Amino acid sequence: MWLGVKGGHATHTDTKVPLVAPTDRSKCARKVATLGALLETPPEELGDVDVAEMNLLCASGLPGAEKLDIDASLKTLDEWAGRVRVDTERHLYRFQENPAEYKRSEAYFRMLVLVTVLQQDCDVRYNEGRVRDVEFTNSKDLFLHGIIRDDNGGTCVSMPVAYVAVGRRLGYPLKLALAKGHIFCRWDGGGERVNVEATNRGMNSYEDDFYKTWPQKLTPAEVASGRFLRSLTPPEELALFLASRGHCLLDNGRFEEARAAYGAAHRLAPIEEVYLAWERQAAAQLRPGPATQRSAHSSRRRRVPRVPFGATRRPETPIPGIGNDPRARVPGPSVVAPGGDSADRGGQGASEADPRPFSPGR
Repeated sequence: MWLGVKGGHATHTDTKVPLVAPTDRSKCARKVATLGALLETPPEELGDVDVAEMNLLCASGLPGAEKLDIDASLKTLDEWAGRVRVDTERHLYRFQENPAEYKRSEAYFRMLVLVTVLQQDCDVRYNEGRVRDVEFTNSKDLFLHGIIRDDNGGTCVSMPVAYVAVGRRLGYPLKLALAKGHIFCRWDGGGERVNVEATNRGMNSYEDDFYKTWPQKLTPAEVASGRFLRSLTPPEELALFLASRGHCLLDNGRFEEARAAYGAAHRLAPIEEVYLAWERQAAAQLRPGPATQRSAHSSRRRRVPRVPFGATRRPETPIPGIGNDPRARVPGPSVVAPGGDSADRGGQGASEADPRPFSPGR
């Protein structure tokens, strides 16, 4: 059973999806006070720390995070989860009446609602300035505070984290996963495994094979390495955030701090040898000598390619979302006509009650 909210009252709704214990923030706003304390947390206990809390702590002290308010950001995510809960309860009958429209997957349907509410009602969106101009100097492009009540917008480094953070507050078994040059989220539990691609407007769900060739092709050795296309553990999630912290520090000329961030990431996720390479790159910037007139500009010019991180997105078959108005029609997944013209333009994704259908993917 899934405990929902309808009309201001708690209700029980029949569901075939077994959920997990939701992120519990009822007793205290924070479990960890500082980044230093987070790094001292035993790896086996990191699963008890809110993924959003870990992410925001890794942004502390970075350029673009001068006004960072972690408590306020976590409270906003709680509010967003409440909105998703209400809309899911409101629209769940649509799945129950016609599951074939949603791949006969309640997990898929729930994620479609979640993505739609966050994008349409909470203004979670991609930073258009990072589509072709990829840089790491502004922490808002890399961490949740650039998405939460901020005009900056996010990237594939931060948007999947937002979906995971909100979903876990609802008890959804969501994970982060890596492609080569990209991060996505995944429903992984209760016999369901649904990849969620939602960095553009709308949501797509691709099989793992799609990510073997996009955004960068994986070699057979890379596939066999176990680094890609699997659900990350909590220590690996923290390592991912620390590596993003290292990128921001490196591109801002704070090389010693970048080295420390990459080193901490590698200790948490030793399978990611690239973390060690980035640590060595940052350390090289500290060596004196005329050959290395150190600056943020020179570090960007000489850096080791920083995959699996990037500002990539490619929803080729966007799925219009569910409007907040209960009268709005919920379209099924087959909405892109030949030539890329979305069928929602003809009214399938729109309604007089809700004039906010998603546009075709870019």
